[in-house]
Amino acid sequence: MRIGEFSKQTSTSIDTIRHYIALGLLVPQKDGKYFRFDDRCGYDLDRIKEMKDMDFSLQEIKNILLVSRFSKLTLGQERQHYRSFFKNKMKDLTVEKERIDQKIAMLEEKIKEIEVDFHQEPVRLGFDLMFLSHMSCPNCQSPLKLDKADIQENMITEGQMSCHCGYHFEIKDGIIIDRDSMKNSEETDETYFIKYVNETNKGFLDNIYAAMEWSHRTIEFEKNQNLVLELGVGNGIILSHIYNDLPENITYVAVDYDYYKLRYIKRVLERSGVKKNIIFICSDYRKMPIRHRSVDYIIDFFGMSNYSFRNKTVLHQEVEVYYKKECTLIATFMLFDKLLSNEEISTEQYHLFKKKEILTYLETLGFKRQDEYLVGYSEEGEKNDVVFEVTNRVYVYGYLGKRT
Repeated sequence: MRIGEFSKQTSTSIDTIRHYIALGLLVPQKDGKYFRFDDRCGYDLDRIKEMKDMDFSLQEIKNILLVSRFSKLTLGQERQHYRSFFKNKMKDLTVEKERIDQKIAMLEEKIKEIEVDFHQEPVRLGFDLMFLSHMSCPNCQSPLKLDKADIQENMITEGQMSCHCGYHFEIKDGIIIDRDSMKNSEETDETYFIKYVNETNKGFLDNIYAAMEWSHRTIEFEKNQNLVLELGVGNGIILSHIYNDLPENITYVAVDYDYYKLRYIKRVLERSGVKKNIIFICSDYRKMPIRHRSVDYIIDFFGMSNYSFRNKTVLHQEVEVYYKKECTLIATFMLFDKLLSNEEISTEQYHLFKKKEILTYLETLGFKRQDEYLVGYSEEGEKNDVVFEVTNRVYVYGYLGKRT
């Protein structure tokens, strides 16, 4: 029979069969440019599968088959030959099992230690009543009315607010939600981060971490800076990195259009047992229910870069009305090298990933560069990452600017 029929009959992929042929595990008859498979090939394949299930490597299986093929053993001798291989493998697996059991015991002990550390009471984070003084309607800047509220520990956990112009939002689990602009996404948990780390190029992750460290060392709040705004919290990478060092007088407004990611990072921070003044807002950046000219410090950790994939406008120009005339901006941007394809982003959007253009936009907003940071490029990121369909190289650029 030909390889296709043999593949179906044995429930083995053609690629696997070809691989076994290349290793000499299967030796079908060659008929011109085609292989012909007989019952002997089927018998060998059954043995290969059986020994793989017993944790033999392909090289070990090949050695077993070679001894059998070349030694002309009788049936009894062949069984004895297999018996010795199997006994040695069982001995190796027994040793491996003992080693694994020891590691499992160490892991169990470590988990117990961690669980003891997490026995502290979680804190509650949410919509603090004090934040009401910083709020106004994003459409008309009128004061907002609290229509309904469940208040615990001076925080609104569930409720509704509205404006006479028709604008309204709800508070759910202490998170401000504008249903009209929130993103419909999937539930986020710890497995999301594990998957992200496993599937993302390690050089790319190293560059992100280097940018986090630079940002952490560079962020320095002044005494008169009380309202901090982070645009595009995402997975909460930078917030969780600087969380413990946030001053008591700071109110940190974490904004994103993905509710589930906001809820996840909120719960992570609550489990830390450390309470900070964090306000979570799920809305379009252009429709945040915050008073104009009230933000002292802006944190943008790839927020504008992610925004630029969906929009042709500059994020900071869109939300500049929220910034005080004197404020500080710390930002991390993705910089692209060559444009490989304009199917995902236009040429106009591509310029939003060039350092010169970014600096020009920020200068027009009155920001003067105080410090900067550039980390080496990456040539691949997450599997199926659209970024690397657009460009060949991605640099990470950190920027600190102030306007006075």
